[in-house]
Amino acid sequence: MADGDPRYPLPERIAPLFGQINDLDSHEAIPAKLWASEFGPEAEQFANISLDTPEGHAPLIFNPDFLKDETPISAETVFKMKMEEAPGSFDIGRRLDVMDFIGTRRQVYFGGGFGQQAIYFFNKYKDPKTFSKIKGTPEERKNYAHRMIELHNDWCVRAARKGKGRLKVAAILLEETVDEMYATLERLLKEGVGVFQISCTVPPGGESPAHPKLDRVWALASEAKAGLMVHVEGSSADGFLATQKWKDAPAFEGWRVGEEFALDPWTLTNLHLAVQNYIQTMVLGGVFDRHPNLFFGVQEFGASWLGPLAENMDRYYAHTPFPTDIADLKLKMKPSDYVRRHVRVAPFDFEPVGMYIDRYGFEDVFCYASDMPHYEGGKRPIENFVESLKGQSDEVLRKFFVENHRRVLQD
Repeated sequence: MADGDPRYPLPERIAPLFGQINDLDSHEAIPAKLWASEFGPEAEQFANISLDTPEGHAPLIFNPDFLKDETPISAETVFKMKMEEAPGSFDIGRRLDVMDFIGTRRQVYFGGGFGQQAIYFFNKYKDPKTFSKIKGTPEERKNYAHRMIELHNDWCVRAARKGKGRLKVAAILLEETVDEMYATLERLLKEGVGVFQISCTVPPGGESPAHPKLDRVWALASEAKAGLMVHVEGSSADGFLATQKWKDAPAFEGWRVGEEFALDPWTLTNLHLAVQNYIQTMVLGGVFDRHPNLFFGVQEFGASWLGPLAENMDRYYAHTPFPTDIADLKLKMKPSDYVRRHVRVAPFDFEPVGMYIDRYGFEDVFCYASDMPHYEGGKRPIENFVESLKGQSDEVLRKFFVENHRRVLQD
């Protein structure tokens, strides 16, 4: 329970929503020195390498000696304290107490340093500069990274049980073949995991997201009412663009490196390109026609790209000079309608969400997310979002903080 105030002072306009709020993005921040005890002995080497910051590089671990989740729960700590120091950062019982204090009903719970770095390593194992201290052939390095993902997913099974249905713990669905992707999804669903993080920087299972080979994966997720999440990751900008040479300039040097991605202006401005590509491939490839109960959440890519993407898809799909003559490949609705029905996007707290709605609509798509306990979530996410929605109706605020999440969470 809270250690001081009985509950977080929500802004007046959304005070009636206390206890109903849904949160599309949060993380654990398990200290690296506890990775072996939380994820298993095999995680110890990965922890030691993550703790060893090479000269001239920003540290991957922010508070290496903070090992007890004991920061008091109060209005001065729940959003303002970050990473391992935040209350409820790695004790799931305390995270539920933090949610009770804020008035949050359900919260998507992604991996922190361990899981996110495992994704990054798996996507970059061929680059000898990535985790250079993990030696071996490319195949051996790939297998090592995949084993770390497996350890994370096993932890997700345990964490989901502790979360009592309120913490929607996100396992990592990242495999090299469709068969492996299906098998992993099937196993974790049977073990009680219902939310899955998919990498948008590499083709899933080595195939286009729209390829019929993946239909059985999407069908399994749809039938199980699983939430599929496309969350930012370490290679979201450079992985999709294949090179970081674009930001090799003094203006982009010296910026903070977050746990998941670099925070320089070039990276932040390009983050959305990978997820934009993924979503438009799903929409224009007819995936949502074939799987009407499949839903995607999008976290930490911003939201400014959504309206222009929908406009572009509608425009070019309707006016292409060479339409297909294969009737069963034609979409049944406008591309933008699939976005409204199947996609949910969490903006950053500094974005003008109300302006996006005024310009493009999509009031049914945008969702509140705290990103706690990460720095990118800001120190006043609820207040900033309420301010950005000034002038919008109470119904829009309710959609943003409560209702829009339910489809992707299958609530």
